[in-house]
Amino acid sequence: MKKIFVPSRLRGALLLFAFAAAPIQARPARKIPRDPRTVGLGRNCRQNADCNHHGQRCIKESDANGKPKDQGFCVLPCASFELGTTKVVPGAPVDTSKKAKKPPPRCPPKYQCRSAGAGVPIDMCVKE
Repeated sequence: MKKIFVPSRLRGALLLFAFAAAPIQARPARKIPRDPRTVGLGRNCRQNADCNHHGQRCIKESDANGKPKDQGFCVLPCASFELGTTKVVPGAPVDTSKKAKKPPPRCPPKYQCRSAGAGVPIDMCVKE
């Protein structure tokens, strides 16, 4: 077997090329599943049935005179505060330890709850 002479300057470049040309084990990209409640938010609607998810509501806008318009848009109401809380029975002990169950979030991930007021009739989830 005959040895090939390679100058020292080229050895580093050849090693770098050999590592770069090696096949890379690529992991498939993980796609985060979208919450079905958020599909179709902001879509035009005339009634609640026009929205994609049964949890969404059709909110109708009003003009400058306060008259409601025909068209509305689909919004996702925030879950109530009481949804994940435990019922309190008078005289029963209350669990205040850190292991106590936390209430579930009011909105899906990447959404915040905007409270009612200033022209918004209900608490609704809006994108961050």
